[in-house]
Amino acid sequence: MERIDKKDVSMTELFFDLIFVYVLSTINQTVESISDNLMAYEDLGKSFMLFLVFFSIWIYRTLLVNRFFNKKWYQYLFVFIDMYLIIILSKAINAEFQQTFKPFVIMSTIIYLSIVIQYYMNHFLDNKDVEGKLVKTYTTGLILTIIISIISLFLPAPINFWVYFVGILIVATFPLYFYKISHRNPVFFNHLTERLSLLVILIFGEGLVLLIQNIKLTDLDIKYVFSFIFITILFIFYTYHYKMTDKNTTSQTGFLTIYLHLLLIFSLDTLFLLMNKFLSHEEVHSTEIYGFIIFFIIFIIGAIINIYTHLERE
Repeated sequence: MERIDKKDVSMTELFFDLIFVYVLSTINQTVESISDNLMAYEDLGKSFMLFLVFFSIWIYRTLLVNRFFNKKWYQYLFVFIDMYLIIILSKAINAEFQQTFKPFVIMSTIIYLSIVIQYYMNHFLDNKDVEGKLVKTYTTGLILTIIISIISLFLPAPINFWVYFVGILIVATFPLYFYKISHRNPVFFNHLTERLSLLVILIFGEGLVLLIQNIKLTDLDIKYVFSFIFITILFIFYTYHYKMTDKNTTSQTGFLTIYLHLLLIFSLDTLFLLMNKFLSHEEVHSTEIYGFIIFFIIFIIGAIINIYTHLERE
């Protein structure tokens, strides 16, 4: 059967993405309570690790849906099961990470196991167009992370955190090591870019929420105006970036745009977190000002690279 060129984003996927905006909001609140300096290296590293856990879950599920989803009842069932598991996982986010380390690791392990089951179930029950090698590749990375995560549960602090972090790095990068297999089983690039862009738009919504929470009618500060203009300019720039991206690109794996969006989303979220601190009249460290500039540059450069590598040409 000939493969269609496009795939639409379903309503359940949009519903699923709302959970991740809530998760990012929870991570932000946790980061703010960890330290008075949002750019402290250790705290920034921990927030990135938490972000990477949820982003890896989102990516593996998105690629699963991209290649396999065809509106079967069991596929819908797993969407809602995973949503509930992610909600439970988000409750284990804590400023004192060791206090909730075990429930966090156990829940993330269960979610990764759920995704493994779905890959094999979808491949054997319905989809014959995707190679078994691709399923084995993706699930191998997940299984390795599951094993490492279980090992970390029996290790003392702080070694357990770093062992678990190694597992997260493995699952986040594992498909890259088998690029050819992913290339032979191309993604629906229009679906992938639409999912990523919709997630970014939801992050912009979170940025507006943070701005609104700081506005006081009794003290209308010019900073509120500049902050709104800043958010609007970034949104217009990202919208331009999305329109310039070729949705029918010959990119087969989607890896480049995925990892660029990892930087885009994390940098955008960090910018809004720093903006929120600036507006709340708290003491701002010089490193936070530098951090704001650096993450702004990362966002702009990341978007430009994505435009250049997936440029819509005549």
